[in-house]
Amino acid sequence: MVCCKNTFWVVAIAASIGCQKEVELPQLPYESRAIIQGIVEPDSVPIVFFNRTVPYLSGETDPGKLVIRNADVTVSSIEGSDQLFLDSIYLPLDCKFSYFYRGSVIIKKDMTYTLQIIDGSKIYTAFTNTSLKPVTIDQVSYTPAFKDLYGEHEGVITYFVDIPNEDNYYRFEMTRKADLSTRYVVGNGRDELVPCLQEGDTIMFKELGRSVYNDKNLQGQQIKLIIEPALTHLVKVTIYVRIQTIDKATYEFYDQIDGQKLAQYNPFVEPVFIQGGQFGDDAFGFFGSMVRSDSVRFEMPSDD
Repeated sequence: MVCCKNTFWVVAIAASIGCQKEVELPQLPYESRAIIQGIVEPDSVPIVFFNRTVPYLSGETDPGKLVIRNADVTVSSIEGSDQLFLDSIYLPLDCKFSYFYRGSVIIKKDMTYTLQIIDGSKIYTAFTNTSLKPVTIDQVSYTPAFKDLYGEHEGVITYFVDIPNEDNYYRFEMTRKADLSTRYVVGNGRDELVPCLQEGDTIMFKELGRSVYNDKNLQGQQIKLIIEPALTHLVKVTIYVRIQTIDKATYEFYDQIDGQKLAQYNPFVEPVFIQGGQFGDDAFGFFGSMVRSDSVRFEMPSDD
């Protein structure tokens, strides 16, 4: 009897798998919200990304259609105000332009800055302070394989001592050359040549770590970060490593983004819903500050 039951269910399952039907999902009401990603760094001009959200199933990914144009964007301090204007830069690894608002007044250390964005009848305001301290990288090394939720990968290992007696937040940064032999890492489900480079082209590629880190239970101690590079390499490649010290608002936004990515790869990870942060219910994002360590030169071995 048990055998017959099992046989029946196998046949039923096979029949259900063989029958496919397309179902059109109804488009639910959706209200777009603004996404603000603004950061200031001493000795640099302010940069603010100002985009809009779209429904998940819309499939819209063109930055030129997501950017909110004609906004009045200013960054100000007690010394005056800086008007930011829409600018763009071409990203050859993505074959797209990136759009952002750029200022012209150099940011100073130990100052409080105010971001104000006026978009029609909507006004967004946030504050940040540039009193962050940089760390000093003690050592950079390499491992051909380490495991995380994304699988097994090569890794760049960075050692530095945490700034003591305060809460700190960090992010990895790496600059390297990329050419036609460069491939996206397999761990992201992509293993293809960079599509917009031609034979003989070489560009400098700046990569930011997809995760951010805090110094909880590690204040004043040595911190070890193992980061998977975004691009593979076949021959020896020279990299320049920096550690960004970022403020709490910047950390909280990117930590939520990282939590969402983890949930996509691991069904046992609780989903993360992005919160408004500094902008409350009016917009997603942050207005924060950062300072970077001096860069350390390191040569990654060939991928034999």
